[in-house]
Amino acid sequence: MKKTILADKDGELLELLIAKYGKLVTSVEIEAEAKAIWDYQQTHNRIQQLVKNGWLIRIKRSLYAINDLSSRGLLSVSPYVIAALLVEDSYVSFEAALNYRGMFDQFVRQFTSISLKQYKEKKLEAIEYQFIKSQKKLFVGWEKVEIEGMTAKIAYAEKALVDLVHFRTGRYVVDLVIEKLQTYEKDINIELLTYYIGLASQKTVKIFGLIFDFLGWDSKELFQNLAGNRSTHWMSTNDKTFNAKWRLYYDEYFNKYQTEKGD
Repeated sequence: MKKTILADKDGELLELLIAKYGKLVTSVEIEAEAKAIWDYQQTHNRIQQLVKNGWLIRIKRSLYAINDLSSRGLLSVSPYVIAALLVEDSYVSFEAALNYRGMFDQFVRQFTSISLKQYKEKKLEAIEYQFIKSQKKLFVGWEKVEIEGMTAKIAYAEKALVDLVHFRTGRYVVDLVIEKLQTYEKDINIELLTYYIGLASQKTVKIFGLIFDFLGWDSKELFQNLAGNRSTHWMSTNDKTFNAKWRLYYDEYFNKYQTEKGD
């Protein structure tokens, strides 16, 4: 993001806005503080120029984030907060939620949120914000957290793991979930995890059932969720290895966990 040297009046205005409103401001608030300096049209032009030069970041209509005067182009508002501002009825999940919970140490460039309606993706600075529509019964397993005085909504680790499998599946996702369950077994609430799995699709239940068996965990409750169900599912389209207990085709790649842990 291009940054130019601030004019004195621009700098004074931004400092005043930060002091009075914090890092997030509306057009109305900017206009209220700028009216002593410029008229309406001049203020509108200055807002556009500040956006162009990277000092203001447009989050959505009439809402802006003020870049720290020392941030040199890095958005100073947490992406978790930005996600909540973009779509109020949403919570951050997947890798970003695991990152917040201390279970994913890589830099997250895509913040995926679960929402009750479908929304377009949006990119701000280097971060992509994606929103996945969910059934209301699955819109659980998150909490409001305060980050630098602002509110974000973030999934618990257990729900983030279930969301990954339910909405994505695929070899990378299942491998990631197994890795996190192995590494953070002592930190995972198995009872809570099992509850969230039970809310998800039959395919998700079967995948976690297979994972539980590979890890040597008790999968009885998951199996009971499928009582009387004889349908067959595929973890991924071209999978050819069949597990009779779960009636699930999966990638033979995952047999390495069965070999290591036993059944």
